[in-house]
Amino acid sequence: MMYKKITLFAVIFLAATLWFFNNGHDIISEMTEKECSDDRFCSFEELDDEYEEGSDYEVINRTEGDEQWLFSAIHGGGIEETTSTLAEAASGSSYPFYAFKGKLSSNNFSNLHITSTHFDEPRALDMVSKADHHIAVHGAAGTESKTMIGGLDEKLKEIVRRHLEEKGFVVTGTPDHLNGEHPDNYTNKTKTEQGVQLEITRGQRKEFFKNGDISFSSRNDPSNETQAFKDYVEALREAVKTYESSNE
Repeated sequence: MMYKKITLFAVIFLAATLWFFNNGHDIISEMTEKECSDDRFCSFEELDDEYEEGSDYEVINRTEGDEQWLFSAIHGGGIEETTSTLAEAASGSSYPFYAFKGKLSSNNFSNLHITSTHFDEPRALDMVSKADHHIAVHGAAGTESKTMIGGLDEKLKEIVRRHLEEKGFVVTGTPDHLNGEHPDNYTNKTKTEQGVQLEITRGQRKEFFKNGDISFSSRNDPSNETQAFKDYVEALREAVKTYESSNE
């Protein structure tokens, strides 16, 4: 009886193994494909095979400043307009800064957007792996002026929220698909495995520049920056200082 049970188990195990090798890989592939189905590319390597750095996109990786921190905009330039401009201004000369910036004449989002859980540009991964604290700036759809805040760094999130609200900005939680809580999200690939993800609506981003103009020429002219832009940058920098002083 025991021999029959062992034999039956072996047959079932063999059948399951054969099924997995024949079908399991396809299912896993379908799941992976679904996760990035809204993007043209599921990895930087795929994107880089199609587009050329310098002409189609550019990477900025400035390492000066306190290497415990990182400000980033992985959907910068024309992908999610104003995000790299804002992140670079907030980092200043005090903190490292990374940006992946779309430079196509049109359709930057549809062609160059790689979702945060798949974003694996090597210089980006190197910089975030050296940081303890990370503020990732993203753009979201919506005409309402607000910032949706996510990520796994609960302490820093609340400090950033408070400083933004003190400057008069509306800050809310995020819908599930923007919550920035997945461990594979670029935001959380720090030494501490956590970070803060800011999803700033288009309505809010348009308030950062005169006449709501977030075209390439407008957002690259500092004279077009509004007081709202300056207040937002100041709020982020003050949040970093508050966080640092709370740990002294």
